[in-house]
Amino acid sequence: MGHPRRLLRFCVAALFVLEPALAQSKTQKVFLLEDVGSDQWCAYDSESTWDATVQRLQAMTVGTLTYADDHLSRIDVTETDESGDWMVYDHYFLDGRGRLVKLLRLINVLPGDRSVEQTYVISAGKAIKTKRTDKELSTGKPMVSPESVWLPNLPIKTKTTMFPFSALLARPDFREAAKVCVRTRSTQ
Repeated sequence: MGHPRRLLRFCVAALFVLEPALAQSKTQKVFLLEDVGSDQWCAYDSESTWDATVQRLQAMTVGTLTYADDHLSRIDVTETDESGDWMVYDHYFLDGRGRLVKLLRLINVLPGDRSVEQTYVISAGKAIKTKRTDKELSTGKPMVSPESVWLPNLPIKTKTTMFPFSALLARPDFREAAKVCVRTRSTQ
């Protein structure tokens, strides 16, 4: 009778030891930048190398690809204008099949002291805005009755092939290399 209890205790103890390892997914990040001078997008496996290159090139558009268990799960793209008057932070989320399903966009505009958060659901090649929140950029306080102000109108991607760096995604080796670059192509 003591044998089944010992086996049960061993199984429960093993579950407590193994559960955190089973629950954690393996994540990998790839860091992107647009090198306008060379007309190319480059991917880096090292954040420090990428950051130094962003500073050296003064890159205006950068991004991060996040992989969970070897599947692309998130695409983050940050774009700013040359004057520094505005920045747009796009956070795209993908489903298990690699399709874009959601966009969280944050637009910060210095003239007008505006920060706008927008949420979109992406399905069947269309993006539908589901939420918008306007705040004062300087304080983070919600704006009660926001005035209509100019916002940068960047296109929303509804397929991964619409990103100007999509050629990187098609290369099977780009995640293993320290640096990989592809020619820039126009966005759709």
